[in-house]
Amino acid sequence: MHDESSASIVWLGYDAPQLPAAEVIDNTDVMFTEHAEKGAPAYNQFMAGISATNQSPDPHVTAIGHSYGSVTLGQAALQSGGIPGVDDIVLLGSPGTGAHRADQLGVGKEHVFVGASDHDPVSMAPNKVQSGALLVGAGAGAVVGGTAGSALGPVGALGGALIGGAVGGVHGWVMGDAVTDDSQNYFGTDPARKEFGAKRFLVDDGPFPVIEGGGPMDAHSNYFNPDKGRVSAGNIALIVSGKSDAIVIEEHR
Repeated sequence: MHDESSASIVWLGYDAPQLPAAEVIDNTDVMFTEHAEKGAPAYNQFMAGISATNQSPDPHVTAIGHSYGSVTLGQAALQSGGIPGVDDIVLLGSPGTGAHRADQLGVGKEHVFVGASDHDPVSMAPNKVQSGALLVGAGAGAVVGGTAGSALGPVGALGGALIGGAVGGVHGWVMGDAVTDDSQNYFGTDPARKEFGAKRFLVDDGPFPVIEGGGPMDAHSNYFNPDKGRVSAGNIALIVSGKSDAIVIEEHR
């Protein structure tokens, strides 16, 4: 605890995408900004209410967005006038915000902070060209492999489809990567990149997905956890308490 006067509010005032979703088709909602765009005005209205009713003469207000929440936060900050009353913005495990640069978020780039684990598959998400090329390559590879393997019967067809899909997906991703800007991830410029212009603070990278014995998203969930992400949680606490000059900086990607 860096400031005992600090308080936090978890805002859930919009229909955020859920994984896994109740309906299979809704699992694709995280691939689009529709929910974030709808949630942004509601978030700004809420923050305007906090600003209007806060009786502190000089409150220090930090807006924190994690995962898809950082997309919603970005959409809110990009609206006219930005997020009411906010001094600092913190983006955690972000697949992008919709902004190309931190200075578009309304608080000045020196007040935009980013925590991004290099073991977090969400913050390392490929951009839309890479993703599309990967899916097309995997689909084409599966068809070709399955057709070739069918000469060996159903098992051969399945094995050929799996191998062909994997090889085709990798080839598609490589081709997509070759024609896109490395600074881009799924929803715009990667906030952890130098090109974005935010301050990247040190986080605990956590386990590598699956390979190191955990689940695929363990590193994505550790940013706030003082036991598993002590460095990250400490840096977030410093920013919230208005002591961002004391955070531990990490090099940009």
